[in-house]
Amino acid sequence: MQSRQPATPSRGVRLVSPTGVPTDGIRCPAVSPRLTEWLPDLLEKLTPHTERAIRDTTTTEDRWRASSQFLTRLHPEWSNTDNTWTDDVAEAVAYVRAITARALTYDTDTEPLSAYHHQRHANLSETVTAIGTGRGPVNASLGALAKGPVALHRELDAQPTVLILQLDGEAWTEVDDRRTGVRALAAIAVLAAGFDVRVVVSPALHRHLSRRYPNWTEYHLGLTGSRDRSPHTTHREQTPEAAWDVVRDLDTEPGKRRLLGNLTTTHARRYDDLSADDAIDIAAGTVSRYVLDLETRGLVTVNRRGTQHTVQLTDLGQRATRACLDDDYELIHPDQRRLDERLTPTPHYATSTVSPRRPGGPEATPPDEWVAATGTPDTAADYVQWLTGPNSTPASRLHDRFATVAHDDAITLVGDQPATLEDGRVAYLSHTETETLVVLQWGGPVATLGRLAGALLSEKALSQILTPERLGHKFEALDEDTHEYAVGRLLRRGRQVGWCSDAETTYEAWRERITTVRDRLLSRVAELTENNDTAARSELFKDLHGLIASATQLYHAAGIDLTTTLRVPDTATLARSTTRLQNLCKFLAKTVPKQSTYGIHSGYRLLFEDRPTKLCRRLPYEVEPDAQLDLTMSWVIAGPTATALHDEITTALREELATVRDAVADGTEAAPTLEIPVVDGTTYPAIRRVIDEIATAHNTQWSPREKQRLVRLCLRSFGPSETTRRACPYDVVVSLLWALSEAQTPTPADVERAAATLPATRFRPKLTPTATKLYATLLQADGSLGRTALIEQADISASSYDRRLEDVQALDRVHAVQIDGHRRWTTMESVSLDQRIPPVTAWLPYHSDQPATSSSTHRQSPTSTRPSILGPAHTWWRSRAGWDRRPPISIATVPIDTAHDTMCPILMPTDSRQPHSHDQSHPQPDIMTPPTTPTTVAATPQPTHPNGGTQQ
Repeated sequence: MQSRQPATPSRGVRLVSPTGVPTDGIRCPAVSPRLTEWLPDLLEKLTPHTERAIRDTTTTEDRWRASSQFLTRLHPEWSNTDNTWTDDVAEAVAYVRAITARALTYDTDTEPLSAYHHQRHANLSETVTAIGTGRGPVNASLGALAKGPVALHRELDAQPTVLILQLDGEAWTEVDDRRTGVRALAAIAVLAAGFDVRVVVSPALHRHLSRRYPNWTEYHLGLTGSRDRSPHTTHREQTPEAAWDVVRDLDTEPGKRRLLGNLTTTHARRYDDLSADDAIDIAAGTVSRYVLDLETRGLVTVNRRGTQHTVQLTDLGQRATRACLDDDYELIHPDQRRLDERLTPTPHYATSTVSPRRPGGPEATPPDEWVAATGTPDTAADYVQWLTGPNSTPASRLHDRFATVAHDDAITLVGDQPATLEDGRVAYLSHTETETLVVLQWGGPVATLGRLAGALLSEKALSQILTPERLGHKFEALDEDTHEYAVGRLLRRGRQVGWCSDAETTYEAWRERITTVRDRLLSRVAELTENNDTAARSELFKDLHGLIASATQLYHAAGIDLTTTLRVPDTATLARSTTRLQNLCKFLAKTVPKQSTYGIHSGYRLLFEDRPTKLCRRLPYEVEPDAQLDLTMSWVIAGPTATALHDEITTALREELATVRDAVADGTEAAPTLEIPVVDGTTYPAIRRVIDEIATAHNTQWSPREKQRLVRLCLRSFGPSETTRRACPYDVVVSLLWALSEAQTPTPADVERAAATLPATRFRPKLTPTATKLYATLLQADGSLGRTALIEQADISASSYDRRLEDVQALDRVHAVQIDGHRRWTTMESVSLDQRIPPVTAWLPYHSDQPATSSSTHRQSPTSTRPSILGPAHTWWRSRAGWDRRPPISIATVPIDTAHDTMCPILMPTDSRQPHSHDQSHPQPDIMTPPTTPTTVAATPQPTHPNGGTQQ
């Protein structure tokens, strides 16, 4: 093995042979795979260097003020009282306080100190040397190491300090548990962010590490090998360094870098689409010249068949964009990019990582925390950002997390713990060929409407979603149900798209007009958010509702399903304020019905509009029997107690939908029915629907029995309490997707193992955090674990283990085994797993078998003992005679999880096809594939009056 010592220190991991060990730097001999055996010694040796750097940097002798200044530079958000510290931040703060106090209070000679100061010096030293080991003030692990000494030295050191780690070959080759070594290697990767880490290994140990830890070795030890080898190796074209050689001279070509960064290997883009993309921002005549240069470099491939040339990335181009371009399309050396990316995703299985996320899953940072880190538009962040996950996570996974939980044409309530966005003004966009997501935070009616309008019609959306390629240069590409009318007439008088005059029926003219309107309205949003000018706010509401309705009609016409996720981080506080709760409910009641359509017609104009000037500008239409309006956008409301807002939202919708136009109400004019289900997304049927959708999307062949077990597993794993049989569907999606990335048809045990990688607050929240760590460690273990191994791998104290072992022992899958006379713990499939779970009926709310309530009596007989789907009341509802004797508007409220929407075929023996379907020891037929279990609020018009007719 040959390696060269770099001339100047630079941050990263470098491989050094035993014959070329450098003499400078901090040396740590006999580094074993057990982190706690060498990291405290390394931190103790590092302490004098840290103290010297602090004394050389600080301008004050006040240790408290100095440490506060360091913390503000390292973690600007640490002093924000609205933020809750995570364990790693708390321990990093303790470290900075302690090391600063040592540096500014005590010199190297501690002999003259009093007994008090001796003890205080010892306490400070313990805090300094325990960080990152799991034995610090709050038992944080590698996250505290990254945010404490690593971040401090990265800030203070002009030249990185050299750390020489001599790996103990015998200890590394004999360690039984691979995850012990993985955690130590992860610590080395963390140190590399702030230090020049020289790893000294023998050739034999190098081969062993390459076999047992191939990913880490390739990412870190392999880097030096590639730098030191000849640049003319046969595999050079496959390395990030080869990509860097190709693009390094593009530092003066920002247009080419933007073009490269907006291409993919899977989707070919036309030249005119690229010239219209504002994210690229290059002239139409420049596209072909730039593409030709990138093609010559081997970065893109061009398809010149047909009338329109298309371009997409080659494999080398994809490597270049990932390794050599940052989010702002600036060049970055692949070594630096890879180091930044690999700090947190390094595979290891302890219960703490560099990020607050518990390891093992595909994301180093929990998805919700990643989304919450928006940056601020006051500096460099955008008001509208793409919804992309960490670099180790496929972009589609975060998209699926938000998209799968939404019920079509409904308002879905999700009980979740969303982190507050760093800047609430930011909205996210995500899109596929047929689906677009908007994720934003509730900020009051005016601000939220502005954010929604700004996202739907943002430059990003207009450049990559509502493009001329999708809509047509004259909107001719819209999927219309009829071609009887001209496109402009359909847009203006059918779909009621605003700000689209005769002069603006081309895409370019419409885009210029709509962006002008958007900017004007958003400037008014900034003025009126906190303004009490009622008249001005009312006018702004009308304009924003019109702008959003126009946008959603275009999305719908282009064949794009829209879903908006409204994050409400503090629903409990909102619910305690009558005014704030009414604002949210009124916002939904006024906004959601406007996003409706009937074929080529605006649903709101058909059912609610009462202004004569607007009514006369409609195309003729005919209403089919029992016709219903469709929503152009589905909604998700996510918050800690979002499901508790069900009744208030339903009431507000009921009141809003009761005010249909007089001509519709009295039967003079025919109109379709508008129903807006309010769905609890955390119940048994909702979780089952999520599992069904994921199984369909991934072609996974789970049996009905397996799906039933998966639902129950999710309700146990993500339910907030023993008495509440509900689960957060976001956690269900994340766990299923990760399990599917490991196996085509994962078992429930595989899914639970994936769920165990979630933070302790999300997986098994009914347990204490320590018990959750123990259980998660057992689930992810390859075999049985004894007391010592459990304490170390779960990263807890012995006393915590003793207190919580009984809680873990009581769980279904945890069993004790005897190995060599010692008791160990393991997890396995329990034979009695399903027998210990309450029957399906126990998962339903207490009122699920009660008659449905209604605001009028013709929906259901008051003497009915259970819901009826096809009973006489249903047919009477549809008869004209019944209509003549009943009020014209009926708004029915069906209790959530009604039995006829969920389990009736199983619960009622007369409906069952199995003679013993009530016996839980027999598998149930899969006839409970649940429709949504909503409260449906309906605006139902009177049938056409005999003297009336279709609106012309």
